[in-house]
Amino acid sequence: MNRTKTKFFSFAMVFLALASCSKDNNINDTDPTPVDPENPEVVVKDKYFFAGVNNGFTYVMALDDLAKDTVITTKYPGTIEYNGSFTQWGYNGTSALFAIEYRQGNPAPGSVFQLSASGALKKIDDFTLDKGFNSIGSFSHYLVAIANGETLTAPNDGKKGSVFYSVNISNQNQITPYPVLGENYVNDFTASFVGLADAGNETFLSGVNLAAGPSAVAPPTDKIYVAKFDASMKILTKYEDSRLSPTGGQFRSARYGQLANDQEGNTYVFSSGYQGVKPSGALLIKKGAAAFDASYFFDISAASGGYALRKVWNIKDDYFLLEMYNTAGTASSGGTATQYGVVKMSDKSFKMITDGFPAIDKISSVGWPFTADGKAYIPVVTTDAYPTVYVVDPATAKATKGVSISDATSIPGLGKLTPQADIN
Repeated sequence: MNRTKTKFFSFAMVFLALASCSKDNNINDTDPTPVDPENPEVVVKDKYFFAGVNNGFTYVMALDDLAKDTVITTKYPGTIEYNGSFTQWGYNGTSALFAIEYRQGNPAPGSVFQLSASGALKKIDDFTLDKGFNSIGSFSHYLVAIANGETLTAPNDGKKGSVFYSVNISNQNQITPYPVLGENYVNDFTASFVGLADAGNETFLSGVNLAAGPSAVAPPTDKIYVAKFDASMKILTKYEDSRLSPTGGQFRSARYGQLANDQEGNTYVFSSGYQGVKPSGALLIKKGAAAFDASYFFDISAASGGYALRKVWNIKDDYFLLEMYNTAGTASSGGTATQYGVVKMSDKSFKMITDGFPAIDKISSVGWPFTADGKAYIPVVTTDAYPTVYVVDPATAKATKGVSISDATSIPGLGKLTPQADIN
């Protein structure tokens, strides 16, 4: 069937949400070997989602390969033109990709893309988040958008907190809003939440940022906080540690989750160290644990030669891609971060990606990196070449040149999609 819808979800009701991290091992309701319904003998393979921007329009397409050094255009067969731009990209498995434009607290438009049974890219939904969002993530078979700094209704009428909008992607995208009280999370400090990491058994972890409460006392900057939730958004466990500062990447008013799992389900919690009182680093919450692992501490500032991280992605096993600030020293929410490193968490090694990757002084901007197939894919705009995807091998931290686009000014997002039997 063809599915094209337009949705506007009121804040008082519900809205469609996103995921901020890619999970190849997450839920996927498709057949293991999808076939073209018009040519049953032809097996339809997964394809890669690719977005290019030019003159205020976004051009999205499905490619067979991101790693091949070739040049494409916005006239690529099957390209969909969108009048506008997207800034964040979400996925939970490879069944669908969610694209959204972050507009601070203003209404945020977005679209949902899937592959048809024959492998054609389709835009199946348009939606608007009427109050925007602060953080996005996924766990189990849910997509979640978090709106922080909200005034709650009964039973916490007039109190400050957050609303978690949970989309059950295994039940026709049924959407349920859950109010979460933020006041008095620790003493009289008010909590907001950033990022999600799957904790198993339909639970997840989220980073906690604290703000001053009624006493107007400034919250601590020398501690890191994490909360564990169940699928009804009830807080099950509170984690606290004094070895790092609060978790959560920043770019002006935008916030990025810094929690990510290895392939065994252990959660690494990263910190940029914005306040300057603690280094940029990572701690470990082992799968099922009720506290941070006291024996694990990774000083990423020291390992990288003084640089701080902003965003994180798991590539495979315990290899992670880190987006790093360009200037060594204390991280800044307005700072430029267009260089990348690979860390192996078990041996606490760090390798800056320089071999095969453009030099910092040649980079104009970067898009939203993506990980799949044991590789990292990083879209880069330079002053002397077409916008290009660079493919990184985590074991060597070596980059190779992949696909480029000749008539676009940037590549804001990438993804991977599996054909869906119910999409024509």
